[in-house]
Amino acid sequence: MRQRRGSGGRSAAPQGSAYDAAVRYLGPRPRSVSEIRRHLRTKRFDDPAIDQAVDQLRAQRYIDDEAFARYWVEQRDRFRPKGERAIVSELLQKGVARDVIEVVTGDRDPDSEVKRAREAIRRPITRWLTLSEPDRKRKIHQYLAQRGFSYDTIEEVLAHPQEEAEEG
Repeated sequence: MRQRRGSGGRSAAPQGSAYDAAVRYLGPRPRSVSEIRRHLRTKRFDDPAIDQAVDQLRAQRYIDDEAFARYWVEQRDRFRPKGERAIVSELLQKGVARDVIEVVTGDRDPDSEVKRAREAIRRPITRWLTLSEPDRKRKIHQYLAQRGFSYDTIEEVLAHPQEEAEEG
């Protein structure tokens, strides 16, 4: 049995409250304020309803861009290591303010960038071991550059690509 829709398919009025929609959107993972605003706009909520929902979520500490940025950086470091440039770019796309990003990334150990780069190549390097040295270095360089690592970091990894195996 099929349900009938009104004329026009999707209704113009949003269903439920902006707050409820935002809470559901927060279910799978933390979100930035900008992500929530964007999501609620796609659900056709008006600006006053969006502002009220965001204010309520902030008051309840469900959303906080600094906490979100720390979460994002931690997840990247743990599951998909990327360089600082890539992380900054991702956070900017998520609507996190530059000053918040600077606070979060400024708290990181400067030496950890090389460690993250080595972690990033840990799996794919096994495929490249059969390549000639220049080809392997080119692959490592491309791979790390695509993931936002600085050239200084890439050069350090290229000088000692297998050091992480000796460290731990």
